Formats: sequence, C-alpha cells, structure tokens
Amino acid sequence: MQESVFCMVVSRTRLIQAIACFLSLYKTMDNFKVYILCVDEKCYEFLKKINFDKIVLVTISELNREDLLAIKASRKLNQYCWTLKPGFIKYILTLEESIKRVTYIDSDLFFYQNPNVIFENQPYDSVLLSSGEVFLPMYSKEVNNTIQSLTGNFNSGFISFKKDIDGLSCVNWWDKMCVDSCTSNPEDNKFGDQKYLDDMPFLFNNVYEITTQGVNIGHWNSSKYKFTVLNDTIMVNNNKLIFYHFSGFRIISKYDIRQVHEQDRVNTPFIYQIYRRALEKIINDVEKIDPDFKGYFTVDAVDDN
Repeated sequence: MQESVFCMVVSRTRLIQAIACFLSLYKTMDNFKVYILCVDEKCYEFLKKINFDKIVLVTISELNREDLLAIKASRKLNQYCWTLKPGFIKYILTLEESIKRVTYIDSDLFFYQNPNVIFENQPYDSVLLSSGEVFLPMYSKEVNNTIQSLTGNFNSGFISFKKDIDGLSCVNWWDKMCVDSCTSNPEDNKFGDQKYLDDMPFLFNNVYEITTQGVNIGHWNSSKYKFTVLNDTIMVNNNKLIFYHFSGFRIISKYDIRQVHEQDRVNTPFIYQIYRRALEKIINDVEKIDPDFKGYFTVDAVDDN
C-alpha cells in the first residue's frame, strides 16, 4: 500500500496537460499513486477508457459533500476547481488507513526528477508549501512587491499534507475558507485558494516552505534561473529541475497552444518547446482513441486561470 500519494482536480479543458503530468511521473517514479477528481463526465469517461495504471478516478458525488455540490453553479470552472482542492485532499486523507501523506499537484506540472526527494528532505514537517516568489525583471521592484502581496507568498500548485493533527487541522481550515470564497481576482486579501496559504504558518504548527531546490518554478520567477542540460539532466542554475509549473498554457487546438502570461516574452526557457511537443503528441494519441475529442479551451476562456 502507498503511504504517500498524489491527487489532482481535472476538468476536460485540462485533460491533455493532466496526461502529460501523469506520464512525467511514470518516467521519474517507479512506485506512486495519483487520485484524480474528475470535475465533469467527459473527463471521467475518457480517463476510464484509457485505464492508466497507478491512477484512481473519483467523481464529485463520491466526496459526499452537499456544500461543494451546492456552490458549483455559482462559480466559474477555474474557481470551482480551486474550491474542490482542499476538500479532495481531506477525502483522500481519510480514505485508507495506510495513507500517511497526500500531495496535491496541479495538472500543468511536469516532472523531470523523482519528487520524493522533497519529502525525504523534510520528513517531519506536517505541511509543505511551495514558494511563490515573484521575480519579473520587466517590472519595477515596487510592481513586483505589489503582485507578490496580491497573489501571496506561496503557490498552491504543489502542496503536501501529512495525516497528523497539524496537517489535518490545516487542511480542514483551508477547506472552509475555500468554500466561503475562491475569487479569481485578488481582492480583500484573498486570491483563489492561494492567498490563504500565507496564513498557514502562523495559524498552525509544523507548516514549512519546501527547502529542496528546483521545485515549482513558473512564469512568475523563471527569469531568475538559467536552464541548462548536464549529462541529460535539466538543471536550473546549479540544481536539478525536479518539476516545472507550466501555468498559463492554454490548448485551443492541436495547432494553437498558447502561453497567455508570457505573450511578449522573447527568451522563454527551452523546456517550453519540449513541453509543447509533448502536448502535441498526446493530442495526436488522444484523437486516435477519441476522434471527436474536444476537450480544449475556447478562445473566449483563454484568460481564465
């Protein structure tokens, strides 16, 4: 039985990226399990058809949460997916006695090294938070500081909870806060599910930032790093890249894959082109399985987080 497991919330618009994320875990890990909360029937039916090993599919109804079902109609898809995140983590923590740690991963993560090193480096910490440090050199220090204060000091794309009193207390609180509010615009000291993370180290014991390097780098700070290859290993500065957060990628079609947050950037990391090619290959494979597959963003929805 797996003591440490991963989980994801996936809708049909994120299905291609989620498959890319799964496959990157298959390549970097020998033994793992991912629980997938399927937000819509299309997502569930397609993943069921593929029948990936090491993946457990869950529907929203299985959570037995009337409050989560009740607010679905009142929230945009992206906001609703954020809302579901802590509730799904709670569900898995209480699912099996053997599960001792649950780590949430966004569908737009891509792994280059085995992420278990993160937990090995901090085995006694109940909650592990990913840095959300903002480093955008095209803007002034003041603008960077403003963005940081609005979006928070941590990024919720990779967050890990142990099944102990501190981990459970923290995720219970986060769940209640997200049900109350999960706005997509920074306001009233809130921002989606993410700004709440700033309060966790102060409200709960044993909550720490991840110390392992090469973790959860994204468009908000990638300019801080030099990306190179050493002995077939992708490096960021002098550390192995464990995983990159491809936040901002939107798949409109096989021929239209956009990075909406970096449209004016000239020198993007070389891993962007590798990631695009991986997505294109997955789309080709998916269309062979389902020629009518239409699980893409619409042009009108590309700006949704």
